[in-house]
Amino acid sequence: MRHNDFELLDLIMENDEIAYNIMLDKYKPLIYKKALKYYKYVINNNYSGISLNDFISEGLIAFDSAVKTFDVNKNYLFFSFFIVCLKSRFNIMLRSLFAKKNKPLLHYQELEFEICDVKQIDPYIQIDNIYTNQILKNYLNNIDFIDSIILQLRLNNFKYREIIDLLDVNSTRINRVVNKAKKNLSFYFI
Repeated sequence: MRHNDFELLDLIMENDEIAYNIMLDKYKPLIYKKALKYYKYVINNNYSGISLNDFISEGLIAFDSAVKTFDVNKNYLFFSFFIVCLKSRFNIMLRSLFAKKNKPLLHYQELEFEICDVKQIDPYIQIDNIYTNQILKNYLNNIDFIDSIILQLRLNNFKYREIIDLLDVNSTRINRVVNKAKKNLSFYFI
């Protein structure tokens, strides 16, 4: 027997678990298809540390949220509403994954994997990184402590609003610190 979404949603509002499971089974192929699409995108961008099951779990959370927040009195279909919820959830997940401040953990996992596989690191790259890091470390040690924290947060891709909330400083100070660092550290992009 085939039920339409509005009938199932009415039953779900009355706490009918069977209706919820029927509706979930109906939308699972869509969740899987979209999760696979986003997962392939992440893999094509050379990221590891995330699996297809992570996307599927986010899709199930989006489904649950869509079922709970859908308003039957609005003039749109549940399918359309669910697609928007699903894409939004996956896009937020991607934004969080690709944010520079979240990369060190992912890079650490990848680096650990590479070291186990290759057993060696290019010494020239390592020397360049040591030299660059030493210059940056010296610069950070020679400026004000709060300015040093501001610069470190900006280098880790924190937005001005996030820095303002964390450190209770104004945006002009952040601008001053960043511009001064750009002049003194022309090799490093901020």
